[in-house]
Amino acid sequence: MSEFSDRVKGQLDQFNNSIDQIINASRGLYLKIKEESNKQFDELVKTGEAQKTADESLLTQLKKDITTPFEDVKGSLEQLKSASLGLVVKAREAGEQYFNELVERGSQKEQATE
Repeated sequence: MSEFSDRVKGQLDQFNNSIDQIINASRGLYLKIKEESNKQFDELVKTGEAQKTADESLLTQLKKDITTPFEDVKGSLEQLKSASLGLVVKAREAGEQYFNELVERGSQKEQATE
Protein backbone atom coordinates (compact mmCIF):
# COMPACT_ATOMS: atom_id res chain seq x y z
CA MET A 1 0.00 0.00 0.00
CA SER A 2 2.91 2.34 0.76
CA GLU A 3 4.42 1.77 -2.69
CA PHE A 4 1.09 2.66 -4.31
CA SER A 5 0.70 5.84 -2.27
CA ASP A 6 4.30 6.82 -3.05
CA ARG A 7 3.63 6.33 -6.74
CA VAL A 8 0.43 8.41 -6.57
CA LYS A 9 2.25 11.10 -4.60
CA GLY A 10 5.03 11.14 -7.21
CA GLN A 11 2.54 11.50 -10.03
CA LEU A 12 0.75 14.28 -8.17
CA ASP A 13 4.06 16.08 -7.61
CA GLN A 14 4.88 15.72 -11.30
CA PHE A 15 1.45 17.08 -12.24
CA ASN A 16 1.89 20.05 -9.88
CA ASN A 17 5.34 20.68 -11.35
CA SER A 18 3.85 20.69 -14.86
CA ILE A 19 1.17 23.17 -13.78
CA ASP A 20 3.87 25.42 -12.29
CA GLN A 21 5.79 25.24 -15.57
CA ILE A 22 2.70 26.24 -17.55
CA ILE A 23 2.02 29.15 -15.20
CA ASN A 24 5.63 30.36 -15.43
CA ALA A 25 5.61 29.99 -19.21
CA SER A 26 2.40 32.05 -19.37
CA ARG A 27 3.92 34.77 -17.21
CA GLY A 28 7.00 34.80 -19.41
CA LEU A 29 4.88 35.08 -22.54
CA TYR A 30 2.93 38.00 -21.09
CA LEU A 31 6.12 39.82 -20.07
CA LYS A 32 7.69 39.20 -23.49
CA ILE A 33 4.63 40.61 -25.28
CA LYS A 34 4.65 43.62 -22.95
CA GLU A 35 8.38 44.18 -23.55
CA GLU A 36 8.00 43.97 -27.34
CA SER A 37 5.00 46.32 -27.24
CA ASN A 38 6.98 48.87 -25.24
CA LYS A 39 9.86 48.68 -27.73
CA GLN A 40 7.51 49.25 -30.64
CA PHE A 41 5.82 52.15 -28.86
CA ASP A 42 9.20 53.77 -28.25
CA GLU A 43 10.04 53.35 -31.93
CA LEU A 44 6.75 55.02 -32.90
CA VAL A 45 7.49 57.92 -30.55
CA LYS A 46 10.95 58.37 -32.11
CA THR A 47 9.45 58.29 -35.59
CA GLY A 48 6.88 60.91 -34.60
CA GLU A 49 9.57 63.12 -33.08
CA ALA A 50 11.70 62.77 -36.20
CA GLN A 51 8.74 63.86 -38.32
CA LYS A 52 8.58 67.11 -36.36
CA THR A 53 11.95 68.08 -37.77
CA ALA A 54 11.15 66.97 -41.32
CA ASP A 55 10.53 69.60 -43.97
CA GLU A 56 6.91 68.59 -44.49
CA SER A 57 4.54 69.26 -41.61
CA LEU A 58 2.12 66.64 -40.39
CA LEU A 59 -0.82 68.78 -41.52
CA THR A 60 0.62 69.04 -45.04
CA GLN A 61 1.18 65.28 -45.10
CA LEU A 62 -2.38 64.62 -43.93
CA LYS A 63 -3.82 66.89 -46.62
CA LYS A 64 -1.73 65.12 -49.23
CA ASP A 65 -2.85 61.70 -48.01
CA ILE A 66 -6.52 62.69 -48.00
CA THR A 67 -6.40 64.07 -51.52
CA THR A 68 -4.78 60.90 -52.89
CA PRO A 69 -6.92 57.78 -53.37
CA PHE A 70 -5.94 56.40 -49.92
CA GLU A 71 -3.32 54.05 -51.34
CA ASP A 72 -0.86 55.09 -48.64
CA VAL A 73 -3.45 54.46 -45.94
CA LYS A 74 -4.35 51.05 -47.39
CA GLY A 75 -0.68 50.15 -47.44
CA SER A 76 -0.23 51.40 -43.90
CA LEU A 77 -3.20 49.38 -42.67
CA GLU A 78 -1.82 46.27 -44.32
CA GLN A 79 1.56 46.95 -42.76
CA LEU A 80 -0.02 47.46 -39.33
CA LYS A 81 -1.97 44.24 -39.77
CA SER A 82 1.17 42.36 -40.79
CA ALA A 83 3.19 43.93 -37.98
CA SER A 84 0.63 43.00 -35.35
CA LEU A 85 0.39 39.47 -36.71
CA GLY A 86 4.18 39.29 -36.73
CA LEU A 87 4.27 40.41 -33.11
CA VAL A 88 1.81 37.70 -32.11
CA VAL A 89 3.76 35.06 -34.03
CA LYS A 90 7.06 36.21 -32.54
CA ALA A 91 5.62 36.25 -29.03
CA ARG A 92 4.08 32.82 -29.54
CA GLU A 93 7.36 31.37 -30.80
CA ALA A 94 9.20 32.91 -27.87
CA GLY A 95 6.55 31.56 -25.51
CA GLU A 96 6.86 28.09 -26.99
CA GLN A 97 10.64 28.27 -26.70
CA TYR A 98 10.42 29.33 -23.05
CA PHE A 99 7.84 26.64 -22.36
CA ASN A 100 10.05 23.98 -23.94
CA GLU A 101 13.00 25.18 -21.87
CA LEU A 102 10.88 24.97 -18.72
CA VAL A 103 9.73 21.46 -19.60
CA GLU A 104 13.32 20.40 -20.26
CA ARG A 105 14.48 21.86 -16.95
CA GLY A 106 11.64 20.13 -15.14
CA SER A 107 12.51 16.83 -16.78
CA GLN A 108 16.16 17.22 -15.82
CA LYS A 109 15.22 18.00 -12.26
CA GLU A 110 12.86 15.04 -12.16
CA GLN A 111 15.57 12.71 -13.49
CA ALA A 112 18.05 14.08 -10.99
CA THR A 113 15.74 13.32 -8.08
CA GLU A 114 15.07 9.73 -9.21
